[in-house]
Amino acid sequence: MSSEIANGISFLHNISEKHRLVHGDLKPDNILLTKDLQCKVADFGGAKIVKYTMSTTTHTEVTQGQMTRAYAAPERLLTKRKPRPKKEQDTYSFGVIIHGILSRELPLAQFSSEAEYLEAVKEGERPDIEAIVTLKEDHSSLEGDLAIIDCLVSVMERCWQQNPDSRPNMIVIRDELSDLLNQQSPQEIQRSVVAVLENIELFLPSERSRNTILLRQFNPSTGTFNKSKNEKVIFQNICFL
Repeated sequence: MSSEIANGISFLHNISEKHRLVHGDLKPDNILLTKDLQCKVADFGGAKIVKYTMSTTTHTEVTQGQMTRAYAAPERLLTKRKPRPKKEQDTYSFGVIIHGILSRELPLAQFSSEAEYLEAVKEGERPDIEAIVTLKEDHSSLEGDLAIIDCLVSVMERCWQQNPDSRPNMIVIRDELSDLLNQQSPQEIQRSVVAVLENIELFLPSERSRNTILLRQFNPSTGTFNKSKNEKVIFQNICFL
């Protein structure tokens, strides 16, 4: 999943030699899963085209969208003005998405309020990783799984650096995660997909005819994730797809 999301973002950031597309509101709600759990980046309501010429960079707004502050880069939170669209902001959001994939928690889960979380982000704090530590402990006897977790944690921490200039280019992240994926057994990946699909209850969007679901199946009325038939099996397997 992480590899496919990174591939989609890097494509947006490098559509052509002179044009780049900054998504502007990357979050699990805007990542769709197909019936075989392939990831698709969606919802470009806040996207902006960035034009590059030999001497200047210009920013052309496509549509006016609202950012989701829990996944927004700190530089977007620090200014009252609308910041210029930059691909580094998408990179930060990708880091927070990776945190959710590994921890199964919302980024502000350990904070008493969104306001407290946002202030912490501005000061350089990041979502709690205790759940990820627990995940590593649960897989301590599986060297291959630990290597995957360690790689994803490294990507996460590099992507959500406070300084935008310190965040890696998404092409670098795409290639790194592609290499990691290529090291995995295709048969084992397929078994993981089958295990997830056998145990998960897919809550589709309002139109049942669609063949995609949200990466984050979030219930806004309760503020929780929808439960599956076998949550433990899903959580253990879906990380490594």
